[in-house]
Amino acid sequence: MSLSEAVGRYAALWRTPGVPRVMLPAMLARLPVAIEPLAIFLHISAETGSYTAGAAALGVFSAALAVAWPLHGRLIDRRGLRVVLLTLAALHAVALALFVVASSGPSWLLVASVAPVALTMAPVGSTVRAAWALILPPGPALNTANALEAVLVEVFFVIGPALTGLLTGVFSALTTTLLAGGMLIVGSLLYGTAPAVATMRREADGSEPGAAAAGQSDARGGRRPWRIPGVLAILVAAGGAAAAFAVLEVTVPATVSAHGDAAATGVALLSLPPAASVLGGLVYGARQHTRLPVNRYLVLLAVAFACMVPLVFATSVPVLAVCLFLAGLPLAALSSEEFGLLGSLVPKTVINESFALAATMMAVGSAAGTLAAGAVLGWLGPTEARLLSPTAALIAFAAVLSMRATLSTVDSLATADSGA
Repeated sequence: MSLSEAVGRYAALWRTPGVPRVMLPAMLARLPVAIEPLAIFLHISAETGSYTAGAAALGVFSAALAVAWPLHGRLIDRRGLRVVLLTLAALHAVALALFVVASSGPSWLLVASVAPVALTMAPVGSTVRAAWALILPPGPALNTANALEAVLVEVFFVIGPALTGLLTGVFSALTTTLLAGGMLIVGSLLYGTAPAVATMRREADGSEPGAAAAGQSDARGGRRPWRIPGVLAILVAAGGAAAAFAVLEVTVPATVSAHGDAAATGVALLSLPPAASVLGGLVYGARQHTRLPVNRYLVLLAVAFACMVPLVFATSVPVLAVCLFLAGLPLAALSSEEFGLLGSLVPKTVINESFALAATMMAVGSAAGTLAAGAVLGWLGPTEARLLSPTAALIAFAAVLSMRATLSTVDSLATADSGA
């Protein structure tokens, strides 16, 4: 595919009615997810004089998000996106005010005040993927949108920490927290009032093709998303892939230190996988795909595993850098296929809850990978700890492979369209 054809696909997506009005506010609302937790960590660490308190606050924040986002997704499926987002925007403003008040109180109260901030953070990232599944027809346009979403996630987490450092240096960590919260609130309000978003609930309730079948599926078993055959495999794979990359956050700085360089060099190297992911995701999203979605997903998981194996045997910092770049190439494409396959598998009436569950599994997998890497690192060493990355990727591959027959039968319309 030529560069002009690739650019044409993204340009065509941008020209689709309703897409810019959804995409721009969603971008504004999603960037704070990469800023707010870090700013809170810096503020609490400075206020208490303890990095332990800051780390505890991050733990509270992550745990609250893991609980909140699936619940938010379920509410959105039942009540509609607009009403839930507008309510969360108002509650987030209140939670930030309580956080400011708690800053003058005891340390335990300040750490505890982080929970309402996280609990009221709107799950824009997962809902915008659901929006594409409802706004765009199955096929190349939806594949490109999912790939672009995965790329944007990587971009946000590349520029988020840098922007946090800049704002904290110019203002303060507390002011940065409030600025990020303001971005989230304004972005959520604009996104939640987009005309295309306003119709999502009605379309999901019955006017879209397949809604009746979805209703029958729910009525038959009163199923929650994880009880639908194949969904649990995708959730496990999402957690496994996230764990594989989270291991690197611990092991790469330790590996660099073991080779006699500063740990900060290892931290800098961690920017290579997201950068490669952006490149890989843009190329992947611009391509036409002829394989079944599940086969594409399995190939990407196998590529991720193959790219992580050399990390175990990296003998120098330059070699490690090359391996990290290679390991990051399939990441955005993986996320794109993951959400595309999940969106094909679940009824549209539970799509927001399903995508929020996938995001939660990524958070859980990331936390598990970090903890496991830290334990193995302290017990055996960095080389053994790096083995956890390909191991987690292999678990993700095995989970999807075990349900390949089931996943091969879903969304035949999308498969036929993407092969056209």
